[in-house]
Amino acid sequence: MVIRMQDEGPPVITICPGLQPKVYPKDNVSKAIQVMVETGIGAVAVTDEQGKIIGIFTERDLLNKVLVKDKKTDEIIIGDVMTRNPIVGNPSWSVLKAIKTMAYYGFRHLPIVDDTGNYLCMVSIRELEKFITQIDIGVEPSEIIGGD
Repeated sequence: MVIRMQDEGPPVITICPGLQPKVYPKDNVSKAIQVMVETGIGAVAVTDEQGKIIGIFTERDLLNKVLVKDKKTDEIIIGDVMTRNPIVGNPSWSVLKAIKTMAYYGFRHLPIVDDTGNYLCMVSIRELEKFITQIDIGVEPSEIIGGD
């Protein structure tokens, strides 16, 4: 399937994998790791009981705030090590706007929330890369990588 990207592409919500990896601030880090492994996404949204996003916990948070300090994952509460008030995307954002935002800030994951702050899904750079590979740029792959 070849996709021709017009303007800035379709809404980013259309490439959300449908996964909503999330935990609550009182969950421990072990729970977050379990959710990340089960979904195959290296980040989880941290939401309140109403589904509003209040933070994000990523593989980088795990490495820099937990493991490097020799802390036990079942004793650390997510609310203590999450990144608070993360930058989020809107479901109506174009794919290109999501890519630009993630590139600008150096993110690999972007939570998508509705206009009231309810968490909808997590977009990863992996999904965006898969989408990009389907765009018709008018050049054969062999021309880019120097093949026959």
